[in-house]
Amino acid sequence: FSEIAVETKKRDVIQARGVSTGSLTWRDVVVKILSNEAHLPLQQRLTYVGERIKWFFEKQKEPVLEFMDKLDGTPNANLYSPLYPKHAKLIKQNGLIKHLVFHTYDRACANQLQQFLGLFESMLTSTFSNPWVFLKTPTTTGSEADDMQDAVLPSFDDTKERIPKELAARSGTESALSRWLVEIPTDPQQVDEAVDKVQMLVQKTYSFIRSQVCDQVELFAESFFKLPMLRRGGENKGSI
Repeated sequence: FSEIAVETKKRDVIQARGVSTGSLTWRDVVVKILSNEAHLPLQQRLTYVGERIKWFFEKQKEPVLEFMDKLDGTPNANLYSPLYPKHAKLIKQNGLIKHLVFHTYDRACANQLQQFLGLFESMLTSTFSNPWVFLKTPTTTGSEADDMQDAVLPSFDDTKERIPKELAARSGTESALSRWLVEIPTDPQQVDEAVDKVQMLVQKTYSFIRSQVCDQVELFAESFFKLPMLRRGGENKGSI
């Protein structure tokens, strides 16, 4: 998840600004450049992450089969079903059964990968269509453990004091970006300075989006790849 590989050039900024019958602001220019230069590279990196997760799960077939085969007679045998060793021996002895089980498992991984990438693709499409809404920070502060230990209903005075702080915190990133947008000159004679400021703003906005997406990759991998695959893997094997 590196920076944007394509450098924003003077021609790109002028073409994004263009000539429009309506009012085209620098905010619209930044959105155009981000959609053109940052959307696809970030989507490709997320595809790589999904493929790596899929590859990891596909490589677990043989280790799990060995674990099931050698489980009998071990101290951990009582923790698992006594059918595991029998099923492992049956899979190893019959090549057709092994092929069907492994093929069904790989197909479940591939299907889950498509759903995983589809969720991220929808999120990226909505993000780059209006990045300013996506960049609003959450209102919660403090660690989750502290919140659970001190979980009490706030008083009316505490609520009145908390709401302005949360509204200010949510608009912190957006306010900084809006301040940078105002500093971009609109005079055609200052196009070189405008290009530098637009390039800086594109890099800053992309870094915010990239940080938000990277923070959600682990949650998406756990909630929308691993758990659904484990749940649907048994259903797919039952249809053999």
